[in-house]
Formats: sequence, structure tokens, C-alpha cells
Amino acid sequence: MPYEKNKFYTKTPFCMECKRTDFYIYYEVEDLAAKCEMFKDESFKFRTIGLLKSTNGRFFIGSIKLPMNKTDVNIRVSMFYMKSHPKSTLIPYPVQLFGTIQWRKEPVIIAHILQVLNTSMALRLVETLRSVKVHLARVPMDDSIDLGDENS
Repeated sequence: MPYEKNKFYTKTPFCMECKRTDFYIYYEVEDLAAKCEMFKDESFKFRTIGLLKSTNGRFFIGSIKLPMNKTDVNIRVSMFYMKSHPKSTLIPYPVQLFGTIQWRKEPVIIAHILQVLNTSMALRLVETLRSVKVHLARVPMDDSIDLGDENS
């Protein structure tokens, strides 16, 4: 799969006025399916890590759990906007997926960026992203920054 660098973030301002929906927010696969079912009329950008499986030419993503138990949550993945489709295999493989999710009789992910990971990297990345919940940039509203008492 050819690699294409995404330079969109370098042109996006990162400030308090910037909409949170302009960025890919991390969700676990179960949370993603639940949020999509709750807000059926909305589509939103997200980032997730899971196991990509192919069944009869269709792709589905499931969650990575330790110990590796079979999960009931599998969300269909559309590769319509991908320049090259991943190969169909019987063995699921870990991926990091950036995309948009919509409700079409069931949750459907439209993949924009798909990165294949090795298993150890996927597990480390899942643990890291679980620990980092939300990062907000705090920008001072005026040019002066209060550094505390100047006399001390």
C-alpha cells in the first residue's frame, strides 16, 4: 500500500476557536459503535485502532482486547476513498484507521487513512491513547501572561 503524507494538520490553526470536530478524535471500537448508534443523524471524524478482517470481499474492524477474546462489535469499513485497497486475507491484522463514521442501517466507517501496524506497536498505541483522554490547547486571550508575584 503506497504511503501518502497528510499535510492537512500543518495548515489548521490550533486555538480555542478551532472546532473540535475538525480533528480526528480517538475512540475505541465499542465506543465508536455506541456513539454512532446514539447520534444517528451525525457523522464525525475519528481515529481508532483495531483488527481489520475481510469477509467475502467486505472489510470489518473489531477491537483489540487483552486477552484476545472474540468481540461482538464489528463495524463495516468502506474503502471507497482509499487510493489502493488493502489485500483480502483470512487472518485479521492490526490497523490504525482515520475516517468518518455514518449510520446506514448500521454503523459504516469511511476510511480516509489506513495504517497497518505490527501487533506490539498496536498494543502500545492502544494503551497510550487510552491514557491520553483529551488534549486541549490553552491560549491566553490577551498578550500579557500572569507569571505570579513580581516582588518575590
